[in-house]
Amino acid sequence: MTDRGTILAVDDIHESLELVTAILTARGYHVRPVASGELAIASVETSLPDLILLDIFMPGMKGFEVLRWLKAREASRNIPVIILSSSMETEQRVEGLKLGAVDHISKPFQSAELLARVRTHMELRRLSIELEQHADELKMANARLQVEIVERKKAEEAERQKSKELQKAIDRIKKLNGLLPICSHCRKIRDEKGAWSQLEAYIVEHSDTEFTHGICEDCLNKQYPEQAKQMRKDRSKKG
Repeated sequence: MTDRGTILAVDDIHESLELVTAILTARGYHVRPVASGELAIASVETSLPDLILLDIFMPGMKGFEVLRWLKAREASRNIPVIILSSSMETEQRVEGLKLGAVDHISKPFQSAELLARVRTHMELRRLSIELEQHADELKMANARLQVEIVERKKAEEAERQKSKELQKAIDRIKKLNGLLPICSHCRKIRDEKGAWSQLEAYIVEHSDTEFTHGICEDCLNKQYPEQAKQMRKDRSKKG
C-alpha cells in the first residue's frame, strides 16, 4: 500500500495508542507512536512528521506544553496538530485552538471520524505546501524577470549609444572632416569605395549642401574681361 504520510501519535495510554496506530496503519499512513510529551519533542527533533495526534492529559510534559513548543519553532510551527483527548471542557478546546491546534477529537472516537479528520488535515497540509512552493517559484520567476528587464535595458542603452556614435561618424563625414584624396589636376574626389567623382557631386552626396551657380571675380576677369571692366565702372559710378 502506498505511504500516505507520517503521523506522530502521542498518548500515554497504551491501548489508545495501539488503536490509533492500527487504524491509521491499515489506511496506508506511517505512524510513529510515543507515550509522553518529552518523547514527542525528541521525535519531532529527529524527523518532522506530516501531522500530530496529541493527547492533552499526560504525566510529565502536558499536551499544551508540547503544542506551545511546536508552535514556537520555525521548523515545526506549520505541522497540523489534532488534539486527541477525553473529558475536554469547552475552555480547554478553545485553548488548544488558540495555541495553534487545527482540530480536536474526543475519546472514545469512531475510526471513521478519526480517518476523516486526519485525511482532511493531511490534504490541507499538502495543498499548503504546494502553495508555498508555487509562491517560491513565482518569486524566483519574478526575480529572473527583473534581471532580464535590467539586462534588456542595458542592451537597449548600448544600442542607443552605438546609434549616437554612428550618427556622429555620419555627421563627421557630412561635414567632410578628415583627409580627402583629391586630384591635383582635375580636382576630382576619390570616395571611400575608390571611385572618383566631381567635387560638387561628392559634397552633395555626403552633405546636406545644395549648389547654386555663379562666377568668381578672378574667373570673370579671365573669361569675360570686357564684362568685368564694365561692371567695375558701374560700381565706381554708384560709389
